[in-house]
Order: sequence, then structure tokens, then C-alpha cells
Amino acid sequence: MVAACTEIVPVISVDPCVTTFEASVDNTPDFKAALGINGESQPQTFWEDGDEITVYSTGDGPGTVMSAGYKFSTSLLANATTATFTYAGEVPAGNYMAIYPAATADRNVNYDSYAMAAVDVPVSQTLVAGSFDRSAAVAAAYAAEGSSSLEFKNLVALIKFRVSSGDITGGRIVANEAISGRFRLAFDTVSGNHSLGTYSGATTYNYVDFSLGGTPLTADTDYYVAVRPADLSSGFKIYLNGCLVKSYTAVQVASFARSKIYNAGTLSIPATPAEKLLHFDFSGAALPGWPTSDNWQDGPGNLDCTYPLYGTNYTFVATDCGNASKARVAWVSASGGLILYTTWRYLGLPAISGYKLTKVTGSLCLTSKDRRAGIATSVVADNTQDVNEFVSGGEPIAWSTKGQVYSYDLTGTAANTVYYLTCTKTSIGTPYLDLVYERVL
Repeated sequence: MVAACTEIVPVISVDPCVTTFEASVDNTPDFKAALGINGESQPQTFWEDGDEITVYSTGDGPGTVMSAGYKFSTSLLANATTATFTYAGEVPAGNYMAIYPAATADRNVNYDSYAMAAVDVPVSQTLVAGSFDRSAAVAAAYAAEGSSSLEFKNLVALIKFRVSSGDITGGRIVANEAISGRFRLAFDTVSGNHSLGTYSGATTYNYVDFSLGGTPLTADTDYYVAVRPADLSSGFKIYLNGCLVKSYTAVQVASFARSKIYNAGTLSIPATPAEKLLHFDFSGAALPGWPTSDNWQDGPGNLDCTYPLYGTNYTFVATDCGNASKARVAWVSASGGLILYTTWRYLGLPAISGYKLTKVTGSLCLTSKDRRAGIATSVVADNTQDVNEFVSGGEPIAWSTKGQVYSYDLTGTAANTVYYLTCTKTSIGTPYLDLVYERVL
């Protein structure tokens, strides 16, 4: 199931005007740069024209410094296992830390403890036939002052898979642990076993979404998704078109290890999946038929709103308590998503025949403030006399921090039944909703 990967070995040289190094890749399986096929029909890595890395020198230290580093690039007529990278200037003498892909902004770099912040493993990755998303192939290197080489280490693991049919447009890999998002890179200057750790204020995710941007995947073609290495407390799951297609326990896969490829084989969607995980994106322009402003009608709204996903039309209900003076649930892209503008407003979540709703996840897109929301069983007729009844596990919780993710694990729900996300204090808004449904036997 696991294939080991190579290391990249650049050689540094410096003159007063230009700094260059040679980067080479050996012929064993690896995944930095682009995956190709060597003469033995095994994956092999190549540098590509325009590849860039960023190098940081302790000559710019000491301590923690907000740094842009030094961006090196290569110009190639064709993919190559060896390439010359060039920086148009002099890099200060010191110990070197380097990273691929190159930095796109300044980041905090600690030149004493050899670490850097803001290293991203993308939560949304674009698949490449026979290869992987270049932005997700994170690799790093360290070299002491005076050293003639850098040994790049791959910082991510890859999950390899194929699909059996051509009607699949995307999917998701899910674990309990942080496998994508923003991390702190710690350099091991002795063993070279560099690692990505979490840190306060950085956003991480327990999943990775993948697609071809709406184009169906090609059957019998290798695809690769990058994940951050982690010990897996409950294994991981793979979804295609929102349907669970494969599960691994922690006994089967105890961890994602740096620089390893995990082959999930050929995947197909079951006729009746045990679970559906549906991602509804409200961050862009509103779909036709959805209300797009606050106070969109006098009196309570009760509007069925369609969201097509993977060839199925799912129905949401934008509604308010029965004695509301205005309809105040709307998809407002300028505000960042779907907004429940005040209390006693409801969003009815899709009912699916044969499946019960078991989890609801969203993220606050409004300013940080004292806000609350829960998952109700029904819409009250009169907010002066009635009280909300909440699903077990859907009791109101604070939605108080912008960008924070909030989830409800529901029990006691029934198949083909509408449940309601409802605001219970101030207002809430979310750029997406992830809804998990389990098959009822």
C-alpha cells in the first residue's frame, strides 16, 4: 500500500551578482514537481519550466523575522531531473532553509529555532491526470553555512486512486485530524525529518476536496491528492460525488506518513451509499430562485430554494417564524454567504429519502460577536408563545468568531425529514454548509 519517495539534492553556489544551485532527482518513486513515468513505468519526478523555490538565510536573523526570503526559479525547454535555479542577487551567508512551492507573501521565519509559519497544504486541490496539484507538493530543505547541497524532503503524503466510471466530478478525503490548511514548518537540522505542526490562529481542516473544476474524471487514470502527515485516530474516508466509497480504520491505516504514497485502488460509487457528505457552497453568486437581500418580503417567508449538486436537485427552505414581520433569510454574496439576519429565522435542510441527517457544519462569515444557532425540529408559529424544540445534539451553540468552524452531531433524527438551522441570538451567516446523511436500513 505504501511506496517510499526520493529526496531532491540541490547544490548551491554564490557569486556577487547571481546565486544559483543545481537540483537533481533520482529515479525512484517520488512526487516533487510533476509526476511522469520513467522507463520502468514507475512514477518519477521532474522539475518543470518555471518551478520556483524560496530560500531563507540566517544571515537575515536572528530571532523571528517577517521575511520574503529569496525566490529562485528555473527555465527549462523540457521537464528534467536536474535543473539550474537562479536568484538575481546575493543571498547573505548563513544557514539555509528552503521551501517548495515558493512563498507568495512574507511569512514569520524563526532563524534561531529553524521554523517558518504560513506553510499551506491546500484544502481544495485540482486533480491532474497521472500527477497532482503542484501547489500541494510541499517540500523543504535545510543546509548549514558552507554546505554545498540542500536535501529537499517531501512534507506531505499522497493518496493515489482511480475511478471506474467517467461521471464523477469530485470528492473529498476526510479524517478526524488536521490534514490540510495552514501549518508551521519545523526543520530538523540533524535528521532532516522536517514536519508540519499546527499553531494558534492558523486555520486547518480535517478534509481535502478535489475536482477537475467541473470536468468529469477519466476512468482508469491515476490521480493523487496531497495530505498533511498525521496520526489517524479513526482512519479516514473517501467520498466521490458526495457518496462514501471507501473507509479505512486506524488498524488498516494508522497514519499518513511524510513522503509516502497510499494507493486506494479503483473507486466506484455504490448503488446505495452508506453515507452522503454534501458540500453546499454559498460563497459565490446566489443561484436562481434564492432570496438575495434582507427583508425580501413583508411577513414570513416560506420559499423552497433549489441547489443542484452532482446531478440531484436538493431543496432548502428559507423561512421565518409564523408571526414574523419580514422575511429575513437570504443568500447575500456581498456579506459572504447565507445569512439568517435575526432570531426566529430558519433554513430548512434537505430531506433525502432513505437517509437521515446526522451532522451539520458551517463557518461564521460575519464579524465576531455574541451569536448563537441550533438545529430545530420545526418552525414555531408564534415566537411570543412557542419555543424552539431542538434535535438531540443540535442544541444552540455560540457562533461568535469569524472564520471559525461550527458543527452539530445529531442523534435521533429520521429519514426523509426536514430539520432547521435556526438563529437563536443576534444573527449568523455561513459561506457553506456540509451536511452528512446516513442510510436508514
